[in-house]
Amino acid sequence: MRPPSSPVLRPLLAVTAGALLLAGCGSSGADMPSAESSTASPAASSVGSSPAGDEPVLEGDTCAQLREAGATGASFGPVQAALPKPDLIAAIEEKLTPLQQSDPAADVAAEWSTAQAYLEQYLAAAQAAPDGGTVTDATLFNPGQEVSDAQDALTDWWFATCA
Repeated sequence: MRPPSSPVLRPLLAVTAGALLLAGCGSSGADMPSAESSTASPAASSVGSSPAGDEPVLEGDTCAQLREAGATGASFGPVQAALPKPDLIAAIEEKLTPLQQSDPAADVAAEWSTAQAYLEQYLAAAQAAPDGGTVTDATLFNPGQEVSDAQDALTDWWFATCA
């Protein structure tokens, strides 16, 4: 025979467990990846809708890797060209480092490769520029449609998947 309080306790335990689960997934997700998100298996964190409906769903570990490398929503856009050499190098490295230190997501792997190759070429040109000089190769400070499309696709992917 069950104690009379058992039907009351079961729903209470379910609500408490649900609240604890939601609290564990709280607002820190956008600011800092949790240990769970950086160690989740790809199957457990594949693209889809989140149970809570308001948290982004990670694709494998790519989002966590990007965050750890300092990526933000601005990480995949164009580089401001009219900067002094040290600032230009820093701006390029800020965008390139997350790409180099993370595994590309399968659905944007081609765009990832295009953006990374472009940034590596731009960085080499910026580093080779004389002190006080600028990068004069127009294909680097105005890279064209292929690079622009790759940057747009990565930015869209970031906001749809990681942000």
